[in-house]
Amino acid sequence: MEFYSNISTSSPALASSLYPTIFEILSSDEIDELLAPSVRYIVANLVARKPNRYTLAINNWFDEWFLLATKLAIESRYLSRWDGTFIENFYGLKRINVSDSVLLRTLQKTPDLELPLRLTNKQRSAVLFQKVLVPYLGTKLDVAHSKLFASALVRDPQHNTNGTLPKIRKGLRNAFVKYYPLLKKLVFLLNLAAKLYFLSGKTGATSLVDLFMHVSYARLSTSDYERNETKDPSQASGRQSRRVRLNKTAFLYLLRMWGSKLGSVVKNVASQVFPAFIFMLRVFQWWTSQDLTNELQRNIDNIDEDVPPPPIPFERNINGKCRICDTVITNPAAIETGYVFCYPCIMSYLPMHEGTCPVTGSKLLGCKYDKESGDWSITGVRKLMV
Repeated sequence: MEFYSNISTSSPALASSLYPTIFEILSSDEIDELLAPSVRYIVANLVARKPNRYTLAINNWFDEWFLLATKLAIESRYLSRWDGTFIENFYGLKRINVSDSVLLRTLQKTPDLELPLRLTNKQRSAVLFQKVLVPYLGTKLDVAHSKLFASALVRDPQHNTNGTLPKIRKGLRNAFVKYYPLLKKLVFLLNLAAKLYFLSGKTGATSLVDLFMHVSYARLSTSDYERNETKDPSQASGRQSRRVRLNKTAFLYLLRMWGSKLGSVVKNVASQVFPAFIFMLRVFQWWTSQDLTNELQRNIDNIDEDVPPPPIPFERNINGKCRICDTVITNPAAIETGYVFCYPCIMSYLPMHEGTCPVTGSKLLGCKYDKESGDWSITGVRKLMV
């Protein structure tokens, strides 16, 4: 994935451009949009295996603890350090402040020049609003619109709306159901227009909020990595030549030094683990969907299988005689217990004996008494072709 952050150095045409390509930005957006549904999919599968009050709460409050709290904490940290979100940093992208037209023109003429174009706090808040609050609110509004739209289809038009407050609620509900989809389409078209304007090369913003807040995309530079590198505390304090003593201060110094090394190791490992996580996530989704598809297919195939008939113990019928009339069976018919009788005999026997087997005395499922008519309904007798 470091390919994206090194595009400008490998292509002379892109090296002269201040802004990244639309492909880089859309790729990072797609991964960002994929992350939340993928985590939700994993959580739902884990909850389905061991459902209890705690796992169900984790699943039911997924939007709050992941889409809102977790993403807000992660994106806030990355924006404060790298001027970009977690996924944008992974793709080698950042955001810059283009409100100063003089610095912007200078940087456009010489993209290799390092200029202080870091985001302000208001601009970082605007990015957080786009990347965290908008997806969260959009999810909640989509659910609310689905519920209200479904209830509007089955609501009685003569429903009582007497009073000012019920009328106001009804008007707001109807307006939300009617105009919310139009609002989503309008926002989509405006952001699409911003992306088309980005293709002109006159701006690095790909959304309406970025254009309004003077925020543009750029690629991470060497100075960004140098600024965020953990420096040796001894060099920062100017005491590198001083002998380290075995006291409290020296111990804290060693902890800070080991912590900085551990942080760099964790960061390098994470840069390799994250692509593997995305890949394994897609494999897990494919594997689970294949198992579900195969099981559904097996169930469908089993539906078409012939139900095996009950064993017909002809040998129990002594000398081929009917147990009711004690004569040779004519027009044979079998019942649920497996015994065979003459069809007229068994049809006359069952209503008079409350639908019980003449041999075992067990109640037959195919014999039911109709209280209204006072007759027995017999459906469990099957004629045999001998």
